[in-house]
Amino acid sequence: MIYSGQGRGTGMILDHRNWAPTASVTATAPVASELPLSHLLSEPVARPARVLATSFMLDFDLGEERPVGALAIAGATLAATDTWIWSCRMEPGGPIIWQTDPPEAGIHPAIGFGLSIPVLPSPVLAARYWSLSVSAPSRAALGYVDLGYLWIGAGSRPAWGASFGWRLTTEDLSRITTAERSGVEWVDRGRQRRRLEFDLILDDEERGGVLDRDFDVGQSGPVLCVPNPAGDWAREGLIGRISSADPLTKSYSSFSDRSYSIREML
Repeated sequence: MIYSGQGRGTGMILDHRNWAPTASVTATAPVASELPLSHLLSEPVARPARVLATSFMLDFDLGEERPVGALAIAGATLAATDTWIWSCRMEPGGPIIWQTDPPEAGIHPAIGFGLSIPVLPSPVLAARYWSLSVSAPSRAALGYVDLGYLWIGAGSRPAWGASFGWRLTTEDLSRITTAERSGVEWVDRGRQRRRLEFDLILDDEERGGVLDRDFDVGQSGPVLCVPNPAGDWAREGLIGRISSADPLTKSYSSFSDRSYSIREML
């Protein structure tokens, strides 16, 4: 049986288990020697892998069967008219047990370092072999597609989520110099990135998991966060780092709360 569809949940995704960096990856098309596929599995997002084709497939071997609940790519040079299809198998060349249906649309053109995030049903599916089929007619004139950073993760979801009250802003890294006498301004344009802030309510069981995540990733490891999986993923979701986390507060007998700020990776 092939499982299909997005399986979008109602609670937020806050995932720090990305299996992609240790995966092996192959492509059905040539790859630029100076921008190899290994770039897709490592930071920064701005250093992409470049596939020298506009229609191709990428195959990923996670090394062992892993629980996967979220798939994402940041920094892909795709337009809204382009599509891709994710699928997975239990063995190489075996039958497909899940795939996106219908094909995912590409990155929203308004987002410079946008994100495409299909979320698996159940919401977690265990498999070792994953494939991404890309069709990018918008890149026909250039003849290649860049892919920045891959996330194949467990898709962890806090039990209580943060569907309401989260805050999203954009940081402009441009530098503005102002002449003292005339007030004329010169702008050295920089990149823009998003910052997501939210508050979590944690029960006794989840509190231990939060402490484990703090130890695993701290403020240096990447996380995938989608505040509302039923919303606009490309504009609201991001891969970033936890730039700040308030102390864990034991607010009630069975609950704790914590505030987070996540800054998008470039």
